[in-house]
Amino acid sequence: MHDVLQQRAAELSRLAAKIRTSLDEAESTVPSINEQLDKLAAVGMVDFQIEGPSVYCRPTGVSSAFTDDFVVYQAAIVMPGGVGAVIWDANEYHEHANRPYGEPVDLAPRFVPYAKCPTLVRALLVSHAGRMLDSLMHDVRLLGS
Repeated sequence: MHDVLQQRAAELSRLAAKIRTSLDEAESTVPSINEQLDKLAAVGMVDFQIEGPSVYCRPTGVSSAFTDDFVVYQAAIVMPGGVGAVIWDANEYHEHANRPYGEPVDLAPRFVPYAKCPTLVRALLVSHAGRMLDSLMHDVRLLGS
């Protein structure tokens, strides 16, 4: 029994190291993606917004014991700006998510670039960046058709 637990612990440590390395590699690609998006914005690709899912929610203050207010971080690409997060008050996010379909919302005032997001949020954003980039490029192709 003891040997099995030691083997499981060693396997868990190996997997954790692999995840950490893979996450570091993934996170290191986002700044270069944002550089490319900056170049696209410089040649006129502006006023595009791609919304991803909410990736993180936390109390507004230091603890939920002191407040019922929460902040929601939503994955997004905003042009200009690149990959990052849109920060919402939880009530505003609820209204935003339940607005009539197609009603436009300017995300730029709430947008925080990837490099300025908290570390945890950056780690959560990388898994959504690829899909959002695909959506952005699809929208651009549609405009060029």
